[in-house]
Amino acid sequence: MNLDYYLNLAIEAASLASKAIMQTRDSLEIWKKEDKSLVSTADMVSNEIITQKLSQTNFKIFSEEKILKYEERKNLEYFWLIDPLDGTSGFLKKSDEFCVMISLIKEQRPILALIQSPSTNNVFYAHLHTPVYKNNTILKKDENLINQNKNTALLSVNHLSKEDENFAKKHNLKALNIGSGLKFCAILEGRAGVYKRNESLSIWDIAAGDFLINQIGGFMGDFNSKLLNYNQESYKALPFIALSDKKFLKDFL
Repeated sequence: MNLDYYLNLAIEAASLASKAIMQTRDSLEIWKKEDKSLVSTADMVSNEIITQKLSQTNFKIFSEEKILKYEERKNLEYFWLIDPLDGTSGFLKKSDEFCVMISLIKEQRPILALIQSPSTNNVFYAHLHTPVYKNNTILKKDENLINQNKNTALLSVNHLSKEDENFAKKHNLKALNIGSGLKFCAILEGRAGVYKRNESLSIWDIAAGDFLINQIGGFMGDFNSKLLNYNQESYKALPFIALSDKKFLKDFL
C-alpha cells in the first residue's frame, strides 16, 4: 500500500480546502443542523473539495457533513475520516482557532493523518512509516520544552467544562486555552503537556490528533491506557487523555 501517495493526496486536499475556507469567510451563509450545531458555507465548500480530491482513491469517505453509516463501514478495511472545518464556532467568531482534519482509518485505527490551520497554513502530518512533519520539516521533540510544559493543561475556549477545571486544580496545572483540533498541535509541539476530555466528542474531531500524538511518542487513548477504536457503531468517541510524552501517563492516570 502506497501510504506516501495517500498522504500527499490528503495534503493537497487540505491545502485547497484551507484556501477556500479563507476565501469564503467574508461572504458566509450560516444555518443550524438537526443537532442544533452551526454550519456554514465554508464547512460545505471545504467538505466538497476534500471529498472530490479523496474520491480519486477507492476508499469510502466518512465526513462530519456526510455520515457514513455503520452498516456501510463495519466491514471496510479502509475509509477516510474527515472534519472539513473543525472549530466552526470559533471560525464564525473571527477567531483563528479552526482547522481541517483528515485521517485514513484501517479497520479500527488511523494509519495516516493531518491537521492544517487555514489561518497560518501550518500543517502537521504523518503516516505509519514516517516521522511527524510540520510543513516540510520533521517535527523534532524538544525534551526540555516538553518537561517544562508538562503541567500545562489544554482547556477549550468554547466548551469549557467543570471537569476540565477540576482536573487542572487537582494536578496544580496551568491552563492553556486553545479552540478546535489545534489543541493537538500544541501537544505535538510540547507547548502543552496534557489534554483530558471527559465530554464525548465525535470521532472526526479527534482521529487525526490521536494518530499524530501517538506517532511522535506521546500518548492518546482512554482512561485505561488503551487506544481508541474508530469504527464502532456509535460515532461518538470515548473520553480520552492526550499527553506530550508517554512517560507522563503514570502522573495523570
